[in-house]
Amino acid sequence: MTDQAAELVALRRENALLRETLDAIDGTIVVYDAERRYVLGNRAYHEHFPHLPSEATLAGMLFEDVLALSIKAGTVVDPAAYTDTAAFIARRIREIDNGPLTPRETYDSVRRKWYMIRVSRTATGTRISLRVNIDQQKRLQRDFERASQAAQAASRAKSLFLANIGHELRTPLNAVINFARLIQDQIHGKLGSPLYGEYAQNIRESGEHLLTLIEELLDLARAEAGRLTLTERPVNLRAILLSVTRLLQPEATTSGVQLTAEIPADLPSVRADSTRLRQILFNLLANAIKFSRQGDRVNMHAARLPDGQLRISVADTGPGIAAEDMERLMRPFERAADGMAREIPGVGLGLPLASHLIALHGGQLSMDSTPGGGTTASFNLPADRVLKPLPSAA
Repeated sequence: MTDQAAELVALRRENALLRETLDAIDGTIVVYDAERRYVLGNRAYHEHFPHLPSEATLAGMLFEDVLALSIKAGTVVDPAAYTDTAAFIARRIREIDNGPLTPRETYDSVRRKWYMIRVSRTATGTRISLRVNIDQQKRLQRDFERASQAAQAASRAKSLFLANIGHELRTPLNAVINFARLIQDQIHGKLGSPLYGEYAQNIRESGEHLLTLIEELLDLARAEAGRLTLTERPVNLRAILLSVTRLLQPEATTSGVQLTAEIPADLPSVRADSTRLRQILFNLLANAIKFSRQGDRVNMHAARLPDGQLRISVADTGPGIAAEDMERLMRPFERAADGMAREIPGVGLGLPLASHLIALHGGQLSMDSTPGGGTTASFNLPADRVLKPLPSAA
């Protein structure tokens, strides 16, 4: 076999392989050269447009002539092809010559199918058009949109329910708490038995606990709905840190937990919502104390970082959190799976709420824990929230 014959055999083999490859693609492919002349189409192309003549007849035919055949057969989706055929063909010629190469979606009302059409040009000006069926993607998109709308509607209904039920619960609860306080204070004379005073105290404390739970639940619902806003003003951060530590010191002492605070005397003030900041610190510190054992240590620490941010952390030497529990605990109403956590009262709102409130301040709650080695909860306040000290008077 001569070299020329061998090259011809190799070329035919390559062409056959190319044709086999194109025919195996799940989508129509058609190729036009730089002069808009038909080069080839794959099997799916001819099956999609059965009105077109054979490959041999189409070879070398101008794009506009092939388009005219499709318009005559009534297979073109765009209604403009039939109202002003000449203008439609002229527009399509401009598009194929100079139009953008961005993918476009089209709906075939005859086949009742959605298609994605992608056009690309080679360095020599050859145009390659790929058309693929995207019905499944469209169905998934519609299903996702319906699910998203349903979820948003459920979220709105939940928020409305919580707002309404919160109002309905707080009013009688405040009455219960106030009347329990009046009984405990014996404002109308001595009670018949000291036990009645203890009962009144139990009623008041239980009511206050339930009221706090309702408030946290409402705050969480507002945060998740994006309706929780901050009332920002200059805040003495050091004073709040020390105040929260002092407030929880009796609880730590009762539990046999050593509570300490490392707060620099020159810790700067910040621009923040003092109520929400106190709520964050209270939740993190109370959580650490609650899940610590007798003899464990809990430390509140604050420091200014080299980049100007303030880092606040609460570290304990308690039992720690398993890795598989860490992400789950950041979701509302989730609790750790170990036996100790199950015995401790709570509904799992503290960490998720603290995380939302920290995010509103531009930070992110970080949890670092090792089973048996304690847990550290920390977050940064951005540098743009740190206030410069006022200049001293001369």
